[in-house]
Amino acid sequence: MKIITNKIWSPILLSLALIMCIGFWSCDENESDKISVSPQRLPTVTSIEPTSGILGTSVTITGTNFTDVLEDIELKFNGEIAVVTESSETSIIAIIPSNTTTGALSLRIGSSILQGGGPVFTVPIPEVTSYDVVSGILGTSVTITGANFSPELANNGVSFNGVSAVVTESTSTTITTTVPFGATTGAITVTVDGQDGFGPEFTVPLPSISAYDISTGPTGVIVTITGANFSTNIADNVVSFFDGVEAEVTASTETSIVTSIPAGASTGPISVNVGGQLASGADFTVTATTLIIPLDSNDDDVEEVVLVDPASSDPEAVLGFMDLGSSDLEFGEISDDQGLVTVGLRFNNVAIPQGATVTNASIQFNCDKEGADPVEVTIYGENVGNAAAYDGTSGELTARALTTANAVWDIPEWVAAGDRGDAQKTIDLSAIVQEIVNRGDWSSGNSLNFIIQNSGASANVTVDDVGREAENYSDSSPEDGAELTIKFTQ
Repeated sequence: MKIITNKIWSPILLSLALIMCIGFWSCDENESDKISVSPQRLPTVTSIEPTSGILGTSVTITGTNFTDVLEDIELKFNGEIAVVTESSETSIIAIIPSNTTTGALSLRIGSSILQGGGPVFTVPIPEVTSYDVVSGILGTSVTITGANFSPELANNGVSFNGVSAVVTESTSTTITTTVPFGATTGAITVTVDGQDGFGPEFTVPLPSISAYDISTGPTGVIVTITGANFSTNIADNVVSFFDGVEAEVTASTETSIVTSIPAGASTGPISVNVGGQLASGADFTVTATTLIIPLDSNDDDVEEVVLVDPASSDPEAVLGFMDLGSSDLEFGEISDDQGLVTVGLRFNNVAIPQGATVTNASIQFNCDKEGADPVEVTIYGENVGNAAAYDGTSGELTARALTTANAVWDIPEWVAAGDRGDAQKTIDLSAIVQEIVNRGDWSSGNSLNFIIQNSGASANVTVDDVGREAENYSDSSPEDGAELTIKFTQ
């Protein structure tokens, strides 16, 4: 039985072995076909055209085992990935990418990588040979000549001794730019696609100041500065007075600048900054601005009765009576049988900037009648940012707020009517004016009010003709009215 069984199975086993061999042979044949058409075939590169170029150059690579599926291609030039625009089994067209430098080409098709180093592609270094001008100040146009520049503006970088400039035009051999703010003397560098080319030294001349047409003056006065290497573009010249107070430049040439003394300027050297280059001149003396402000209304020099004349039957001899039309102003004596008065003087359009430094102030009167007896008055300011006009309301003058600052004036002898000199001029009132213009609600052009009270020996006078009488303002003779003079710096 055993021998019979073996004889039965032997042909069967032989047949199965034959079938398995055929199957294995078929599998091997299929795998061989798959490899022959897969991307595993190694790419080869036979040539590259051109072999050198700058950023953006189109390059054709010829070889074998490429593909027409762009997504399956990774091409690099010295490590920088290029953009492939066209491909086939035997050629690839690509663009040289940014930041590429000289080095070997590498290629991957699918998962197959070019074996060994690919051909070298040369990215030429930019060369700077000359400039059309070899020196210039801020804003000067400069054309750089050389080689291996980019026709695309954005691909070219230019710097003057390390300070970046704006490129306005470019070809492969020329670049046009301008001297930038902050440039100093040194080499010009051209950077193309990350590669630097260095040119010869370019001179940025320093500005210099030689003279001023005037050497002293108050705020607002026009000054012409003479020198060299200024900019013809007004905005490029920055003029500063002492302590860094900038002034407005209204005109400029390469040798002159026209400006004016700014608010806040003080005595010291004037400086000019042209494109980051600084020049300093001699001292300029800033003097005080002088304002002369006359009364300009019949209702702005007033009197208020503060001590009634007991001997008077005048209906205006009433405490608090406001006289807006008096023919004169009395200090230290009875006014027209009314009584002792406080005087108010309101000056309009006082053009002092808020916070200005007041160096001197005084009020000039015109003598209406002589007087030699001792007279003392105390002068205050109205402590408001803009003094309101008088309307004649009883007691309105003495109801107004007074400044802390005041000035006691012992009035000298007044010799003759019509005198308008030092004897008729008050002492310095600058502290009073300063307190008012320092207020936060003060603005240039506001009205300023002085309140003059009798004091000392004049505080309780009850008789006429012992004091001083000054002319009031009238439309018919405005020159007779009081006049305020203020000197200030800003």
